[in-house]
Amino acid sequence: MVATETGHGPLAEFLRVRRRQVRPADHGLPPGGERQVPGLRRDEVAMLAGISTDYYIRLEQGRERHPSRAVLDGLATALRLDPAAANYLHELVSAGEGATSGGALSSARFEALQRLLDSLAVPAIVVDRRLDVVADNALGDLLYDGMEHRENYARMVFLDPGAREFFVDWAAFAQCTVASLRRANAAGAADSAELAGLVGELAVRSTEFSTSWAHHQLYEKVIDRKLFRHPLVGPVTFDEHVLELPDSGGHQVWAYHPADDASAEALARLASLATLSGRARSRPH
Repeated sequence: MVATETGHGPLAEFLRVRRRQVRPADHGLPPGGERQVPGLRRDEVAMLAGISTDYYIRLEQGRERHPSRAVLDGLATALRLDPAAANYLHELVSAGEGATSGGALSSARFEALQRLLDSLAVPAIVVDRRLDVVADNALGDLLYDGMEHRENYARMVFLDPGAREFFVDWAAFAQCTVASLRRANAAGAADSAELAGLVGELAVRSTEFSTSWAHHQLYEKVIDRKLFRHPLVGPVTFDEHVLELPDSGGHQVWAYHPADDASAEALARLASLATLSGRARSRPH
């Protein structure tokens, strides 16, 4: 697990941060007197979760790290966690019980995956847990034409000088990217040192990343509307479909389908450019 959290472990840090984000009024509780920190008090969280205050304090102090599923469900309700954040809470506890592998794809599987990407008529890339781009097709390559740091999606979003122009709603892209890395942080995988290095690098080089990382927001990507301002074909809007690859250590396929007629026409122009350039990418894995 990435060792970038303060305090007494990722679970304790997550509970403290998310407790401060819930107001008493969210649960119909009176605001009471002056509070030391915004959000719920520890005894209020304990009451709402159906556990003792002492037990909750031990969780926040990192002295108790193995709460039951029932306790976690109660905490998810008390902290008003959405499904993605609730899943993350469970993963924080279960990560140490069976850490997953970093999940490099076998050569045979990678080659079969590359053939699938090349057969698609839409841009597609494959990312791992750290958001390293490990494969793409010709259209996926051209989709990010001219961008820097294309080997890693998070670096591209936060460190590329052209990112705010290329990603039309940069703030949404940035939030989604941080939340995706935050979710990967719970897995306790063999590549945790590399993930920690990436998070540390981004935190040092980007104030926006550091601030967003501290909020502990989570996000499970399934399908998203993405708007790009492409240097070759202009504005284009895609429905991004995310396909999890089972038993791959967290690899995902991101496929971009045009969301409207204008974007379909822009994609056709991009496909013509791909054909003319003869591009076909296959990154080492």
